[in-house]
Amino acid sequence: MLNLTPYRTLFADRELRRIVLSSILPRLPFGMNALGLTLLVQSQTASFTRAGMVSAAYMCALAVQAPIIGRYVDQNSPRAVMLPLGLLHAIALLLLVFAVTQQAPLPLVLAAAFFAGVVFPPISMTIRAMYRKSGMADAQKQSAFAVESVIMETCFILGPLLVSLTMLAGSPAFAVAASAVMTAVGTWHFSRSGAIARWGEVERGVERHWLGPLKSFGVRRALVLSFCFAIGIGLNEIALPAFANASGFPARVGWFYAAMSIPSAIMGFAYGSRHFSWPLNRQIMATGLWLAVGSALMAVCSETWSFLLACALTGLAFGPMITALSLQLGKLAPSEYSTEAFTWSMTLFMIGLGIGFWAGGGLIERFGVLGTLMAAAALMTVAAICCLGVPEVRNEGHNAS
Repeated sequence: MLNLTPYRTLFADRELRRIVLSSILPRLPFGMNALGLTLLVQSQTASFTRAGMVSAAYMCALAVQAPIIGRYVDQNSPRAVMLPLGLLHAIALLLLVFAVTQQAPLPLVLAAAFFAGVVFPPISMTIRAMYRKSGMADAQKQSAFAVESVIMETCFILGPLLVSLTMLAGSPAFAVAASAVMTAVGTWHFSRSGAIARWGEVERGVERHWLGPLKSFGVRRALVLSFCFAIGIGLNEIALPAFANASGFPARVGWFYAAMSIPSAIMGFAYGSRHFSWPLNRQIMATGLWLAVGSALMAVCSETWSFLLACALTGLAFGPMITALSLQLGKLAPSEYSTEAFTWSMTLFMIGLGIGFWAGGGLIERFGVLGTLMAAAALMTVAAICCLGVPEVRNEGHNAS
């Protein structure tokens, strides 16, 4: 049964409730932009390859800026960058919509997508570092990171649904424009929620290595693991709009994302309330193998109902995986590099997603949906095996002494 007591304890803190709720709106673009840009470019060019390239450029830019912003925040706090980046990101998305709809040359569209990614505000990394630096017990941190994974899954549920609604309205351009507004308004509200003050003080007087958290062997292994899983997830996710298009009902893509994300959020929430004695790397390995099997099941489906069911079964592992990866990185990263460590995680995760979208677009045009999903299954299997190379750390759960 689902144990809600840890969450009641966690959210007895009213300011923390306000911080978490205010972080949802500016993070909805995580679930909207990659799909919205893919569908927008594909609708204008009739090419999944070009669409995958634009989405990859956007996500790779997110990856490039994240550790730079993370290091700045660790040394100066997030106060000076949060609002300016939120406004710049909104403006950049609107310029990108204009470039795509006006049939601008591909290099210009790629440059606009890259710029939009470069100026994304560090909402998620700030919150994760806030949890890592806090005095919470391990049990509370597990619940907090589980809430994080549920919020991200909620964004991936609502984001594609919003995009699919814009398809009914006539153009995915509306989704990208709406994302711009959400980023600007949401970042302003988040900045006033108390999150920046709760992040804490900059740790002064600590000798900082030029590699930051990457000096740690365990952190490097954990980040490579996230990178491999991210490529597999990107391969998996770009198959959803391709299957919807092949079925003759492009607007159903929102159904597929919801079918995958709702079970993920539920299982992530349940995972955060329970203690598992296995080391975190073995828990992650189990979820990776589940995702591999799920991707293979999706590959052999030809009907909408069976594909929906396979998406739901696959999604059961996403929430626990994201939570366990965050807990593992938090255990392995030195405190003075908290924000930067999580930004490196986001960096490699977004690069991996971008590579997955780019490679998946090419595989779809050459081998169809089957090709990209089988590639996802193979990569998930390899990543699961690589979990054994990450140092073993355990989380002191809710029923630990």
